[in-house]
Amino acid sequence: MSEADATIDEVVEEEISELSLLPNEEQLELAERIIARLNPPHRAAIPKMIHTKAKYVGSIIAGWMVFWWLTVQQAGDNGFESIFFGPDFLLISILAPLLVFMGSLLSDFSREMGKLFPGLVSGVMFVFAVLYVCEPAVLGMVDDISISSALWMTVRLLILCSTTWFAAKLLIDAWLLGWVKALMESYPELDFSEPEIIEEEALVADTEA
Repeated sequence: MSEADATIDEVVEEEISELSLLPNEEQLELAERIIARLNPPHRAAIPKMIHTKAKYVGSIIAGWMVFWWLTVQQAGDNGFESIFFGPDFLLISILAPLLVFMGSLLSDFSREMGKLFPGLVSGVMFVFAVLYVCEPAVLGMVDDISISSALWMTVRLLILCSTTWFAAKLLIDAWLLGWVKALMESYPELDFSEPEIIEEEALVADTEA
C-alpha cells in the first residue's frame, strides 16, 4: 500500500470516528430545541432540574388524589349525568383530567417532533375536557340543578384538570431533560453550550468594535 493510500485511509478512519461521537441530525435538532426551551444553565444542572420537576410532580399527584377522594369520592354527586355520552360526575372527575393529561402529552409530542396528527387529536381532547368542566355550571343556569351545586362541580373539575395539566407539563419536561441527559451520556463529546459561548463572544466583539 502506498503512502497516499495509507494517508487517505487514516483520514477516512478519523472522519468515521468523529461522526461516531455525535448523534444523528434529528437527535441533535430535537436536543437543541429542548435545551433552547427549558434553558438549563449548564450541563451539570440537568440532573437537578429533573429531580426538582419529578419531586413537584409527585407532590401534585399526592395532593390531587387527596383532593379527589375528599371532594368527589366522599361527596356522592353521582346524580349528575353529562349530556356528552352520559358519564356521571364521578366518572367525569377522572375522564376530564385524563383527557387533559393525554392532550398535553400529544400536544408536546406534536410541538417537539413537528407532527400534525397528534396536535389535532390533542385539540379534540382539550375541547372535550373544557366541555366537561363547564357543563355543570351551564346546566345549573338553564336546568333544574341548583346553581351552587353546579358551580361547586365546575370548580372541582377545574382544579382537578388544571393541576393535571401543570403536573403533565412538569412530567414531560423532566422526561425530555432525561432524554437529553441520556443522549449526552451516550455521546460525551456532545456539548450544547459551545454555540452559546461563540454567540456571546461574537456579541462582545461587535460591541467592542
